[in-house]
Amino acid sequence: MNDLNTLSPREAAYIAHNSYFTLKDWVTGTPTAGMEKTSTVKRMVIGNGIAQGGGGDGFNTSLRATGMKGADLQTVFRGETAGLSTGFGYVLSFRRNGLDHVVVASRGTRVEHSMADGLADLHAAITTFGGYGQVHAGFSNAFASIVPNLARQESLIRDADVVHCVGHSLGGAIATLVAAHYAGSRRAGVRLYTFGSPRVGAYATPQAFETLIGKENIFRVSHDLDPVAMVGPYPYSHVNGLASDANNMMLRSPTAKLIGVANHDMRRYVESVSDAARDLSWQDVRGFSAEVVHDNAVLARWLLRSIDNPGPITNKLVEGLSVILKAFAHFLQVQCVTTAIISGMTAIDLFAAALSRGIDRYAAGNPQLLAGLQIAAVWARVAVVGMKFTAAVIKAIMVRMMQVIKPLMNEALAMVGAGSPMPLLIAGATAITGHVIA
Repeated sequence: MNDLNTLSPREAAYIAHNSYFTLKDWVTGTPTAGMEKTSTVKRMVIGNGIAQGGGGDGFNTSLRATGMKGADLQTVFRGETAGLSTGFGYVLSFRRNGLDHVVVASRGTRVEHSMADGLADLHAAITTFGGYGQVHAGFSNAFASIVPNLARQESLIRDADVVHCVGHSLGGAIATLVAAHYAGSRRAGVRLYTFGSPRVGAYATPQAFETLIGKENIFRVSHDLDPVAMVGPYPYSHVNGLASDANNMMLRSPTAKLIGVANHDMRRYVESVSDAARDLSWQDVRGFSAEVVHDNAVLARWLLRSIDNPGPITNKLVEGLSVILKAFAHFLQVQCVTTAIISGMTAIDLFAAALSRGIDRYAAGNPQLLAGLQIAAVWARVAVVGMKFTAAVIKAIMVRMMQVIKPLMNEALAMVGAGSPMPLLIAGATAITGHVIA
């Protein structure tokens, strides 16, 4: 049973999907730079929602068929990415359980806008955000561009009992900042719902956001083979990013392929959290998440492009790379790394140096690590003399991993077709060897 003061999974997914209709001509399947007419957005969001072909493709996500029937569309707002202003989202209001609710929805990245959205995603500089910590500058800039539009709804949002912030992909990143903004400036409850969102905050910022909004009020959904949610190295991390977090709901990807647009497509997220027979609860979705193994084996298989019927040799390679990835993730969690150090060394450099210094001690406590390093070295074609895993050898293995990721991400981008949300062009997909990369 769903909490009436929280959006159901279906409601949140419909809202996120419908944010794309704010783009001009999205409904026809030929979206262009610009903002759609409010009457069209209203029809798709809270009206009959019927579209013919293209972006609509008969995929009806109108809220009329949900518990939000009767909601009012207050405004459609613009946002700016890389200097290009387009339709970016909308504000809804509705009353339920004796309370006034407001929804702020933000859309994801699109390929049609002269790569403007992608350029915003690639803007990997770090900036401060409202005294809560450091965030991705590209996302911060996009958020700043919608603030004047949201200010026109200030009294509505201020007086609401609950504010729901929803988004997919880039929109999930913006929704995170919107939620933090309102959680810090008002006393009423704020809820955050993201689908396939990239990492937004750096260093301790995600934890600050969790404290500010409340971990129980953050609902993060991702597919286990969604490259946007999967890739993005230190110092960025997810809110509710730990496998033990109840609202870190990683779901089995809709496609068995290693990498593909389908795993990031918002329509597939709608299908993942919906059931034709009943309105699923978040507890139901958490149950689906329990079926997924929250470890690095999936990413290792992705690196090797071997998810389909891997043989015994490939299984050994996966095991070896998984060990490296797990060790790397653990290192980033426990290592106290300051901005000053990062400015001189990359995360990979630090990991390689630390692991090489203590390889004997690590191997004594975890022989699997040493075996994994041996297998990974063979795969990466790195020569190991006398079983000495120097910092250079370990770094070479990690660099090789990232060299494999880069063409896979490029391939995913090339596979994007009309009407399918584009995977974010996150620089972290190309090289964890970079300095501070989103």
